[in-house]
Amino acid sequence: MRSYKEKPEEGDIVVVEIEDINPHSVFVNLEEYDGKKGLIHISEVARSWVRDIRKHVSKGEKTVAQVIGEDESGSINLSLKRVNDRMKSDKMKEWNKERKAEKFLKKVAKNLDEDYEKVYEKVSFPFQEHFGTTFDGFEESIVDEEKIKDIIPKKYLEAVKKVAKDNISLKKVKLEGDLKITVSKGDGIKILKEVLDVGEGAKISYISAPKYKITVWGRNHDDAKKTMKKTVKDVREKIEKNNGIFEFQKA
Repeated sequence: MRSYKEKPEEGDIVVVEIEDINPHSVFVNLEEYDGKKGLIHISEVARSWVRDIRKHVSKGEKTVAQVIGEDESGSINLSLKRVNDRMKSDKMKEWNKERKAEKFLKKVAKNLDEDYEKVYEKVSFPFQEHFGTTFDGFEESIVDEEKIKDIIPKKYLEAVKKVAKDNISLKKVKLEGDLKITVSKGDGIKILKEVLDVGEGAKISYISAPKYKITVWGRNHDDAKKTMKKTVKDVREKIEKNNGIFEFQKA
C-alpha cells in the first residue's frame, strides 16, 4: 500500500524489504513509499553487539523499522533495534489490512469501470490522511457515512460502501449507561421525543419515568467511548436548555 505522503517523517514506523547487506549496513526498500530507499547502520540493527549482520537479517526479508533521519542524498536512515515486539506486531497487522484494502480499491475500480490509479488517488490517499489507513476509511463507510461523504468524491461513496459491506465483518463494541431525565415544561413529551432521537450509533430506551437506558456502539472501545461522550453531551445540553434535569451514570 502506497502512502499519500512523499516520504516518511522522523519517528514513523515503516515496513521495509531488505535489498542488500554489507558488513556495516543494511540497504532496504520502503514498501509504503514508492522508490524510497533506506539504510540501517550496523549500530541500529540490534540492542546487543552485532558481530555478523547476516545473523540478524536476510536478503528479501520484510520487517519493521523506525525512521531516525535522512541524509543529504535523500536516503532514509532507519533503526531496527528501536522497534519493540508490540510495535512490530501492530505495524504488520496494519500492513496486512492495507493489503486487503488494495483489493477493495480494485473492486471499486472494477465496479465503476474506472482506472485503478485514479481510484487509488481519490479514495486511498484521502482515507489515509483522515483516518490513518485506507482500511479504516472503508470501515468508517459502514459505521458512519457522514464521516466520509466530504472526504471522497460523491461518485465513489456507494461503490466504497458496497465493497466494505461485502468484505468487512465488523465486531462492534457496545457500551451502556443509565440516564435520569426530567422535563417539567408543558410540552415535555414533545421535547423528549426530539432530544432522544440521537441517530446512528446510539440509542436511548425508555424504562420508567424518569429512567432511560443509553446504548452506543463503536468499531472499538475508544470509538464507542467517543460516541458515548458526544451523545451524553448533546442530550445534556438540549435537556438543560429546556430547563430540564439530566443525570448520567455508567452501567
